Amino acid sequence: MNQPAEATLKASAEEDPRRFFWYGVYTLIMGVSVLPLFGFRLPRLLPYLPLLIIHEFAAFLYFGHTFFSNIWAMRIRLSQPQATGVWARAFLRKLALSVTGPTAVIIPLAGLMLVEDWGGLVKTPWAWDAYFAFWIMAGISVVPDVIRYGRNRHAGDPRHGMKSGGIRGMLALVLTLYIMWCMIAKTSLFHALVFGATGG
Repeated sequence: MNQPAEATLKASAEEDPRRFFWYGVYTLIMGVSVLPLFGFRLPRLLPYLPLLIIHEFAAFLYFGHTFFSNIWAMRIRLSQPQATGVWARAFLRKLALSVTGPTAVIIPLAGLMLVEDWGGLVKTPWAWDAYFAFWIMAGISVVPDVIRYGRNRHAGDPRHGMKSGGIRGMLALVLTLYIMWCMIAKTSLFHALVFGATGG
């Protein structure tokens, strides 16, 4: 085997020996959460109005944190002294574990229960699109960030992962805005591509 490549792999394993475990956790989360897009349905556990309130309140919390983290904290971590950046990153970690993680579970679960009256996601194109966009956002931003902040391996380096995090954060913001558009306008762009113009 090529010596430099072997040394690189060894250094990577020493740096993060549990990376394959967390790759597995990521794959499991994404695999289970994609099932509703293909017909898996959840029974409604609460009446419609409480579910709607929970869904909307969690969505506002989630959007507020997304907006906050993408503008305020990212800017501080780039422009301020290291100690201030470490504080900002630590605060983002608290938000990720107390707001982003829980709301990223509550929002889609409550939403899936809400659309049961209309036959589930497959029968409601706008809800299918919203869930699809949320699933993509979870894959590129939410799940990796919650895992990364949960592990907290780079707590002392506020600029670690800033470039990729910023790109993923901006994509997540765009997807969040698309989800809001689906919710308000009750229209979809992607459902027909999967199920056909008259499918669902």
